[in-house]
Amino acid sequence: MPSIRPAQFRDLAVVLALGTKAIATCLGHSTVSPPYGGYFKTLAQTYYPPNADCRDYLIPVDVEWDKLDFNATKWQNDDELQDFVSVVTTREPGPNYPSPLGPSTEINATYQIAATFCSPKQISEKAKTVIVATHGIAAARNHWNAAFEPDTYNFVQFATNQGETLAPPKGDKKYTYMYGVKNRISGAVLQRLAGFVREGKYTGKIGKPRKVALMGFSFGSYTTHGAISLTPQLADAVILTAIGFNKTGLNINGLVRSYASHVAKLQNPALYGDRDSGYLTWVDRHAQILNYFKRPNYDDAAVHFAEAAKEPFAVAEFLTLLAGPQDASR
Repeated sequence: MPSIRPAQFRDLAVVLALGTKAIATCLGHSTVSPPYGGYFKTLAQTYYPPNADCRDYLIPVDVEWDKLDFNATKWQNDDELQDFVSVVTTREPGPNYPSPLGPSTEINATYQIAATFCSPKQISEKAKTVIVATHGIAAARNHWNAAFEPDTYNFVQFATNQGETLAPPKGDKKYTYMYGVKNRISGAVLQRLAGFVREGKYTGKIGKPRKVALMGFSFGSYTTHGAISLTPQLADAVILTAIGFNKTGLNINGLVRSYASHVAKLQNPALYGDRDSGYLTWVDRHAQILNYFKRPNYDDAAVHFAEAAKEPFAVAEFLTLLAGPQDASR
């Protein structure tokens, strides 16, 4: 599987970024873009690059996956959540500390995935290469299509300026229950989405692409690596950032603790009040800085934007982070 070097990347013409957080219940959509920095519960985005033609989709995806049962006591407040995190990150499973995840159940379901496909206003042959990009654990389309200083931070705008096309991810809508979600569902969804792109579906005037590349960031990078390891025919190239199967230096227990996670619906009832307590979010921008930024290599205003645009994540995304496929030899 070849990688894409920076010089090669400049020759790509189409970039597709799709969200791979599945949706069990489709919420109503507003046709009004949310406030600056916000994408939650909307299909429309706050910003579209002026040099691009962008189209929003809600894509039905049929997947089969193994849902792990959640055996631990489900918390109702932040104190109970912190007790769970302290135990699960410091104790090996055993008679006194049973694993929080139990037997799996095979699930066959249809999920709605929100996505946006953006192509240059002037289509060239370069636009026949599509990148399917997957965001990280608490980001959404704003990771690829930031409304904040887009000339500096917006990857979609940069790509389409090069004659490429990009469709940034929406993020998630809603799981009815977030304790039993497994990392592998993200890989299964990504496999289906990449297959759609191969067939020329949801690609607008681009049609069937000449080549497809998969790109992931952080949790999305691990998901991408897992999907391509099982189905290498999905893509002609892969771009991985922040994490992959090489887990050297990754302290997963320390990572979970460093988020200082809180129950999302308690931290922000106005935005997340309809979520169950299995949805979490890091406590504040300082926890985000601890995990994603290093002084002096960031802009304070960019951090504030990322904090305003964050979305909740499922506790099981952390618990099953390393439970996906590990063999990338194919």
